[in-house]
Amino acid sequence: MRKLNELTDPNNCMSRAKDDEMTFVLLGRDVAAPYVIRMWCVERIRLGKNVANDPQIIEAWACADQMESDRAGKA
Repeated sequence: MRKLNELTDPNNCMSRAKDDEMTFVLLGRDVAAPYVIRMWCVERIRLGKNVANDPQIIEAWACADQMESDRAGKA
């Protein structure tokens, strides 16, 4: 999700995070971010927390793809 959308969507993960809950942000310009996001998806599925066609997984995978696309367009 792009920063502007993340800050304005009351239903996103940052809005749902508890006030004392730890969070971790990956920036799109971080070359490792798409890999980390995809591995998170794989691990969520392995743990039985999600299945491959869950909207959360689909969105995360698309985010990783978009990060790579954005970076390729700036090269």
